[in-house]
Amino acid sequence: MTQIQEIDRRMVQLQSEFGVPSLSAGGGAPVTVSRARRSQGHRRRTKRGALKEKIVQALRSAGRKGATIRELSRKLGAPSANLYVWFNGTGKKIRGIKKIGVAKYRLTS
Repeated sequence: MTQIQEIDRRMVQLQSEFGVPSLSAGGGAPVTVSRARRSQGHRRRTKRGALKEKIVQALRSAGRKGATIRELSRKLGAPSANLYVWFNGTGKKIRGIKKIGVAKYRLTS
């Protein structure tokens, strides 16, 4: 036991000579908490009814053959999930929009 204590004293002495901090002195490294970065590009909200206007215009330009949700998504730059929800809710209430196939709609006048 005395040999271990002597080795320990010698280690502490060498640490102080070379400026190495001891583990027991500091109690550990300081803890820092990093926060998530906020996104740089803030998206602005569109006006109320803007999606409706875009969809109606796109369906009008598609003509009698109509357009699928995938085509509308590419053309309008809107996620297809948003369009599916829109057609299932708002689209049913608008006169002139008719479902002509699986995920395919056309504007009738």
